[in-house]
Amino acid sequence: MIDQLVKQAEELKIRYEIRIYDDGSEEKFKLQNRKISEHPNVIYRELESNLGRAAIRNKMGFESKFENLLFIDADSLPVNKNYIKNFIENTKSDRVLCGGTAYQPQNPAQPEKYLRWFYGTKREAIPAEIRNSKKGFIITSNNFLIEKQVFEKVHFREDIKQYGHEDTLLGYDLFSNGIEIFHIDNPVEHTGLEDSHVFVDKTRTALKSLHQITRHILPGDKVFIKQVHFLNKYQSITKYLPALVLRLFYKLFHRNIERNLTGRKPRLFLFDLYKLGYYSTLK
Repeated sequence: MIDQLVKQAEELKIRYEIRIYDDGSEEKFKLQNRKISEHPNVIYRELESNLGRAAIRNKMGFESKFENLLFIDADSLPVNKNYIKNFIENTKSDRVLCGGTAYQPQNPAQPEKYLRWFYGTKREAIPAEIRNSKKGFIITSNNFLIEKQVFEKVHFREDIKQYGHEDTLLGYDLFSNGIEIFHIDNPVEHTGLEDSHVFVDKTRTALKSLHQITRHILPGDKVFIKQVHFLNKYQSITKYLPALVLRLFYKLFHRNIERNLTGRKPRLFLFDLYKLGYYSTLK
């Protein structure tokens, strides 16, 4: 990824820097990552302890020296040879640009990674036209551009220490401050597919984060609940079906559903039911 970004930036003859921070990794990973600093205009730093997904992004953004910040996850790869140019051509004051996510068209070679690929292909690889039509505040933090002056005012909240939905909260804060969120077809490919068991575990953790937001950070916020598809669906269902029924369903069937999700033919309908049931158990 670094080679691609450097090549594109040099061809455009723009001033740039690439910041990569190691957030408390094991020594074996640091040994590999230190080679990155050999690239021109790359700033590589190692943090002694893990700050978390929100805090590390804030630190990188605050310490950057240019007027636009492009955030890309380490397990992502630009798809378009004009990736940087596409962002530049769509920049506008008080506008955040989201490029989107892509996945390989073919099934992953390892069957244990199928669920993550299947879910991403069906639920995350969405054209910009559809993302813009929803006119909400949902962003994906793996591939977005924001002005530094905006980011200094509206950045990632660090209330959530565990995995999940820090980008949902950022989108809400941008929306609340009148910042336009605009989607374009300029994706990065998600290359770091987790094993199915890991993905299911991370999904449960993300639901805990979402529960924390609705109970403690934005309690009773109707706009947030309406715009977050999962919460809107959960609220609609529990108007007619008590949460107690969902909890009972989860208790009785969650292990069977997990076997399906981590098998060769996972069903996203069951995954949706699994998430609704698990969320109903959180207190």
